[in-house]
Formats: sequence, C-alpha cells, structure tokens
Amino acid sequence: MTASSLEDNLLLECYSDPELRRWTHLANARVWKGLLTLDQYVEREQVLGSSEISQKDKSDETISRFPKSYQWLGQKYFVLKDTSLPDNGKFSQVVSSCETLNRIGYCIHPGSNGKIEPALIVCIGGVFTFENHRGKGYAKSMITKLNEFYDNIRNEAGGVLELKNLLINLYSEVGDYYSPLGYKSMHVPLHHLTKLNEITEYYCQGGSDANGKYLGFDDYEDLVKLHEGQFNKSLMKLHKNNPEKFIFTIAPDIDIFKWFQYRDLFIMKRSGRESQEKLSFGFALSDNSHIIWHHNWNGNSLIIVRIYIPEETIQRKEAKLKQLLSQAIKETQDRGMHALEFWDSEIPVKQYPQLFQLLTELEDDSKLFSDNGSISAVRPPKGYTADKVIWDNNTKFCWF
Repeated sequence: MTASSLEDNLLLECYSDPELRRWTHLANARVWKGLLTLDQYVEREQVLGSSEISQKDKSDETISRFPKSYQWLGQKYFVLKDTSLPDNGKFSQVVSSCETLNRIGYCIHPGSNGKIEPALIVCIGGVFTFENHRGKGYAKSMITKLNEFYDNIRNEAGGVLELKNLLINLYSEVGDYYSPLGYKSMHVPLHHLTKLNEITEYYCQGGSDANGKYLGFDDYEDLVKLHEGQFNKSLMKLHKNNPEKFIFTIAPDIDIFKWFQYRDLFIMKRSGRESQEKLSFGFALSDNSHIIWHHNWNGNSLIIVRIYIPEETIQRKEAKLKQLLSQAIKETQDRGMHALEFWDSEIPVKQYPQLFQLLTELEDDSKLFSDNGSISAVRPPKGYTADKVIWDNNTKFCWF
C-alpha cells in the first residue's frame, strides 16, 4: 500500500460519545495515571472535562460574548480511524486519539492597526497511539489532519476576529517530535527549589508574617481580573518593540485556575491525603499582589501557576516577591512537600538580583535552570514564520 493510499484510509473524527471517551482514557491511563488507578484516572478526566473552562461553549456569558464562535470553545475530543482495518467492533478502527482545550486569548499583529484583538487559542493535549498500532506514523497523521481541521475553521472565519486569529499550541513531552508538523519549540526553563529553609531565612526574612489572605477555591475572581490590564499593557509594549510580529497570550480567566484546582483536589483525595485540611490555592497581600499555586501531589512539589505584582520599581517588586515566596514555601512545607517549582517566564530570576544571587549559591545548576519536561510549542498562524511569533505569558498558567 502506498503512502498516498494509506492517508486516504485515515479519518479524523471530532466526537462526543462518552463511551469512546472512556475507552480512550482507559488506554492512556496505563501510561499517565501517576498515583491513580486506571478507573480513578478516567474519573479525573471526566471531572476535568466537566469543568467550567472545558465546558465554555455551554456558558451563557460565552455565547453572548462570542455568538459566532462559542461552539469552538472548551474541550474537544478527536480520534483517528484507519478504515482499512477490519470493522469488527465499535472502536476496532480507532488507532490514535487526542484532545484540544480551546480558550480565548488576545493578540496584536501588523494587520490589527495597533489594537488588541481576540484570538481562539487551541491547545493540543493527550496525543496517544494505541499500543498495537504504534510505529506506523498514525500520531503524525492525526496531528496533520488536526492542523487541517482547525485551518478550515480559520479559513472560513469571515469577519469573526477570534477565528481569523486562530492559533494552535501544545506541550511536548517528546522533545521536538512535533517540529516536522509545523510546531516551533519555545522552551522555558524550570526552577526546582529544594533549599526552602535557607531561602526563607536569607531571602524572605520574615515575609511569612505578611498581612493578607489565603485564596480559596473560587473567591479571588476580582484578583484575576487585575491580570487583564497587565496582559494588555505587556502586549502593547511588545508590539511597540516588535511591530512586525504576531504577539499573543491566553486571556486571564479564573476558570483556568479552577481547572488546576479540580485536578489538585481529585488527586489529593484519591491518593490518601484526605486529612489535608483548609487547602488553599494561593495568597494575596493587602495591595492585591498575589500568588496562585498548584499542589503537584504526583511530584511532591508546589508549583507556582501565576504571580501578580503591580508595576513598580524592581526593588519594590522584589520586596513583594519575598513575601509571596515566603507564603508559597510555608504551604509547601505545611503539606509535607519537598520542592517549590516555577517557570522562568513566571518569575524571571535574573531580573531579581537578590534572589538570583542566593539561588546560585544554594541550588545546583541542574535544579536552578532545569529542562522543562513539558516543552511549549506553537504553530505560527498563517502568513508568519516562527521567528515572527511571540508567545507572551508562556507559563504554567497556559498549560494543558
């Protein structure tokens, strides 16, 4: 069979069948379940798929704001079928599967006349080929067809800005595997801090006594709304310095953080940590500076998802950072975790002289600037090459 005839037999389907979804999740659970059992993993995926960000297309607010594109928001499920295989069972021709989480973002580009426009940001996840079908190029064929699927949506956008500005990204756990398929890696180093007592003593210096409040599950939407102005200001600044480039970011949304929290709580309860009381998801100072974190029970670490400090001098920002990091370290240790992690794009340590100097003295280079096991990659939008694209806020906040 020629390569051309093989491709003719391959069919990408966007589906909503819950039985098929459970079947695909049971298969990839064997690889990705972590601390969970197979059934618990499937249950977790059901919980995440039912979350507000995953069901955005059913939100009245979304339908009102984006009447011509709302149906493409939220989580979408795909399978690749090989129709040349025997059709002797409901899923017998399914060879690969994946999902996308589609969220609203913002962009600014040469054609937007200096204005920020909405964009549909499609994030691919869960790319999986079933064990008995591996080594045949199915995953690459699936992503190629997925690219075409979303290209068609963009090409038929008409005057719908968010669809015209549609862009696809992903997080690769297999290096540059997706490069031949049009995805440019934009790796961000990970900081893995283990000398927490020393950082508290020599850097934070009493910051744990800061006045403020812990963040609950959904009681900080007012703080998330503050990100909007910061994101817009950053986009405009980047555009001023790079007027020829396509610059984009995911839009701030408390539902994104709640997605992390659903994941957090589910694994906590299913992994025997029910005794954890009054779990918090961040801390806010009296001036609204705040930090949002995620308990990585699988990796025994606390991950900083987002940090917000109002624009001030670097000296004043570092003073706030000390207080927020102190709270994150306290949470890490209170939960019996061994490390604090964050992406360099969230806290660029070299911009904070005192922090950087101390970390270089305390932490091994392999931990201070470690390879990120989840490599950000983006497929440039139509008309742009990879070097003409800037991904602002390329941090854990966007991860799927």
